[in-house]
Amino acid sequence: MVKLLIVDGYNLIYSTDRYKKWRENDLELARIKLIEDLATLKALNDYDIVLVFDAAKTHLRGRHRAKILGINVWFTKAGETADEMIERMAFKSGYDGDIIVATSDYSQQKVVFRPGVLRKSSQELIAELESTERGLKSLPKKGVGFRLEDRLDSAIRRALERIISGEE
Repeated sequence: MVKLLIVDGYNLIYSTDRYKKWRENDLELARIKLIEDLATLKALNDYDIVLVFDAAKTHLRGRHRAKILGINVWFTKAGETADEMIERMAFKSGYDGDIIVATSDYSQQKVVFRPGVLRKSSQELIAELESTERGLKSLPKKGVGFRLEDRLDSAIRRALERIISGEE
């Protein structure tokens, strides 16, 4: 069953070291890296993902949303916090399945806790991202040929070559 994962973007970026090198130089790069990580997580797991950022750290005026690499990215409107938007999503989403809110903000974790809403700390989500990354790296890398004969088992290939040459 698909789960809805709602991520407090800046909370995740600032509460872990994974994005430190990007956030210190260019916050936009940290956001992009987080989106890429979540897209990988989504591709390998049954998640619908909503990533929420406070607009206070951007130059946006109103609420904005975009779908990037399959991730629903939301920026709050001016005067609205990511916590407020996440709480609203968790309670009014109408999502038919489990909802997971990923944040290390303890007060928000208490507010969103209800049946059907699970809490995940930023560190737990980072551990899941890193586990997914390790899993991808451990997959065998096979070069796939473009020609049919390059993809055939050698015994089958020899048998076909005999048939074509009339040896059979």
